[in-house]
Amino acid sequence: MSSKTIKKLGFWSIVLYGVNSIIGTGIFLTPGTVIKQAGTLAPLAYILAGVFAVVLAVVFATAAKYTKANGAAFAYTTAAFGDNVGIYVGITRAISGGIAWGVMATAVTKTLCEIFLHEQVVQSSNANMYYLIGLFILFAILLIINFSGTKVVEWVNNISTVGKLAALGLFVIAGIGIIIFYHVNNYSQAASADVYTAVPMSLFGFFTLGQNDWTGLIVATISALYAFTGFESIANAAEDMEEPDKTLPKAIPISIVIVGVAYISVIVVGMFLGPEAIATSSDTVKLAAVIGNDALKMIIVLGAVVSMFGINVAASFGSPRIFVALADKGVLPKVISKQSKRGVPVLAFIITAALALTFPIALGFDVSSLAGLSVIVRFIQYILVPIAVIVMAKSTASKWVNVKRGTMTDFVLPVIAVLASVFLAVMYNYKSILFVGGDMANGLNILSVTAICLLFVVVPVCTYLYYYMVGKKRVA
Repeated sequence: MSSKTIKKLGFWSIVLYGVNSIIGTGIFLTPGTVIKQAGTLAPLAYILAGVFAVVLAVVFATAAKYTKANGAAFAYTTAAFGDNVGIYVGITRAISGGIAWGVMATAVTKTLCEIFLHEQVVQSSNANMYYLIGLFILFAILLIINFSGTKVVEWVNNISTVGKLAALGLFVIAGIGIIIFYHVNNYSQAASADVYTAVPMSLFGFFTLGQNDWTGLIVATISALYAFTGFESIANAAEDMEEPDKTLPKAIPISIVIVGVAYISVIVVGMFLGPEAIATSSDTVKLAAVIGNDALKMIIVLGAVVSMFGINVAASFGSPRIFVALADKGVLPKVISKQSKRGVPVLAFIITAALALTFPIALGFDVSSLAGLSVIVRFIQYILVPIAVIVMAKSTASKWVNVKRGTMTDFVLPVIAVLASVFLAVMYNYKSILFVGGDMANGLNILSVTAICLLFVVVPVCTYLYYYMVGKKRVA
């Protein structure tokens, strides 16, 4: 099948795909945690997280100038450092992509169960059975969408993106109306003892450095950053996009700016309406807690569901392409990259979906433990990709001779990104994924530790063995 007959994503579809890849569960679920950690400085936490995301997004967009290949971080690090580094980044990223998809799938399934099933049923001993059934139904729907071809994925992606932006926009507009016409200003609630408690900052979660308003802001910024993650996956399906080396460097920053404006607007309005309600709510969709009108509240909740479903569509489209990129390079068996007549990598999709199902089941549908596993892999990408950009920018290789360099985009911002990423990696609380409930007194989380060993050691070793014994000879 000629590539000319397969519909590819255009510029604005890439922008919407980027927005859809980022806006998912984060902005609906994280505000409560961020307000608890930062108090009245919560909007600043989102601003700082957004600035960091913009810097990294520009760096990833800059890296896209140097290669059109699928795989994002895998393609960039392979181009800059060679096979050994690229393979490790690629295979860990591929597996974590499946885990991340599992996080998002679990989130939307749990939310739907809470909305449409009685609370006592969800909290019963059969809750996991409902979640499992929900996951199978969700993956069946995503399979149908993906197997219908890129055009259908593009259509669903665009509709879901517009839907989630509309829900956030409605929240902001309705909130501004309430603030103006009813003179509502509860912003100061965020400083009350019932809401805000300064949290300590620590090295790797083990060595406490201090506890004050600024340490709380730093910890809150790390929490807020979760709402911006996803931009690093936009280029996973670069080969399914029109002129990715030209469109991605423009589309990725635009996506981040759109997301940033939406997030800051939402958190500021929410803080004026009732930060205490957001911080103390037991609802899955925290933002809805400040809405008194039941109909409007339900619209916001359904908007969150649309958002979560949309990011699942984006994950189901982009994550399998990492396995395709690995197979094309001989890192994995070639059959994995085989596509259907509509350009769908069937086996890669099945493998990724299997990972997205297996890890939630193994970890008892614990979203926090699942998310923690993918966080470490993101730090690997956030540190190595900026260094890769610097290496490629300084290279005199003929394949990059016509790539336009910029001091700010190809050198200054990558250095800032490396320093910021190392700082965040050091400040991340690793106890949360190593120990049950994040407490050393409860003992090791055996399932989580096992998953980490498989992800970072066992699978990479097996991948290297396959590549050097079989794959490298195939692509030579």
